[in-house]
Amino acid sequence: MRLDLFIKNGHVVFPGVGVKKANIGVRGGKIVGIYEPGDEYEAAKVLDVEGLYVFPGLVDAHQHLGIYNDIADDFADTVQHALSGVTTVVNYYREPKGYHDVIPRLIEAGEQNSYIDFTFSLGILTEQHIAELEEYVDQYKLTSFKFFRNYERRLNTVFNIDNGIDLSAADLVRLLTKFKEISPKMVLAIHDENMDINRYLTKELMGQEVEDSLRTWSKTSPGYVEAESVLSTLYLNHVVGGNVFLVHLSAGASVDVLEKVPWLTQSGVKVETCPHYLLLTEDAPAGLKAKVGPPIHSQWDQDRLWEGIKSGVINAIGTDHCPNTLAKKFKKGTGVWDALFGFPGVGGLLPLMITEGLKRGVSLERIADITSKQVADAFNLPQKGRMEIGADADFAIVDLNEEKTITHDMFYSACDYSVYEGMTAKGWPVYTISRGELLVDGGKPVLEKKGRGKFIPRYA
Repeated sequence: MRLDLFIKNGHVVFPGVGVKKANIGVRGGKIVGIYEPGDEYEAAKVLDVEGLYVFPGLVDAHQHLGIYNDIADDFADTVQHALSGVTTVVNYYREPKGYHDVIPRLIEAGEQNSYIDFTFSLGILTEQHIAELEEYVDQYKLTSFKFFRNYERRLNTVFNIDNGIDLSAADLVRLLTKFKEISPKMVLAIHDENMDINRYLTKELMGQEVEDSLRTWSKTSPGYVEAESVLSTLYLNHVVGGNVFLVHLSAGASVDVLEKVPWLTQSGVKVETCPHYLLLTEDAPAGLKAKVGPPIHSQWDQDRLWEGIKSGVINAIGTDHCPNTLAKKFKKGTGVWDALFGFPGVGGLLPLMITEGLKRGVSLERIADITSKQVADAFNLPQKGRMEIGADADFAIVDLNEEKTITHDMFYSACDYSVYEGMTAKGWPVYTISRGELLVDGGKPVLEKKGRGKFIPRYA
């Protein structure tokens, strides 16, 4: 059998299992063989990756393309994803109107501009969204949606609409029940913060003279604000028997909750944190460039999140990538109350996770697991994020000894800053491969691959 691509002499990282010297055969965009070292096969292209480590392509299920920019432009900017080892994106998107007219436009924008494969998780904001939910599942093959507990009783104000649902605990139970009725493959991603407390604390702080800093921003939503909401979500999901994906955990207190109530997380629960919570603190040099919700907290919180990864209660990584520029970030002003939420966060993802993970005693196979397979499993992507025959041939092939200092301009991106600027990281992709196609070759992007990404249907 002649292969399209033969990858030989690599150290293959099997998510959650281990690292083994092996060769890989690719045909028709799929992995068709994983062979012993020394086995040789004829192929149209042979990559000898002696000394390099072959990871599954990363699956980033937490992105916000199309928030600050036209979504077509953000998809065209996904070359930075490929340079960082990411080959699949699940993009969060929300609009108060119905999605029937929106989804085809989103898919078209992606397939005309994206370097990598993609799908969507849509925000549930209105009764219309709930009424049309099964149509979105059946017609557009979407099986993940998002619930914003941080917007509870605030939708009409935030989005200037008059038909927003309350996003109350009752609405959460209602949606979890509906998801369970539709399919066991349905998952509800949830932003957990108790915004009654957040609003009280924010009002108190705004009445004082405070410094314009991440430390002040952290005080608007300290760890217990998230942890209280996490506990509530876990218990309600346990009662219903649904599937939840807790997004962007930021607080050590939330890890405490997860570790103290394991009976609430034994099934139907996946938990995500983000690189900025694992790499930065409220004293980060990036300052308010790194303003995000929930806030970045203390060194203790960062350490507890890593402990959660090592103990297994945190089992997914997502970047919360929200591409913008400094002009857009600070268009209302540079103060703590003026800076807008979000920042470009995907640049350098795999090397940053490898570098800090190894320092913290996290194995390569665990890093691969939480950046690929666990995420793919949570979002009903059986062909992604795994190193097995029949899976899509998505790989990030890295040199663990290659060290670079992060600058925003190394990612060929329209984003003009990085919150990781100046940090050094090892483990950069020499090759990034999506469905057997080289997106990064010798550490350089193959720019003519723009628009080869495909929408991924997910079947309930």
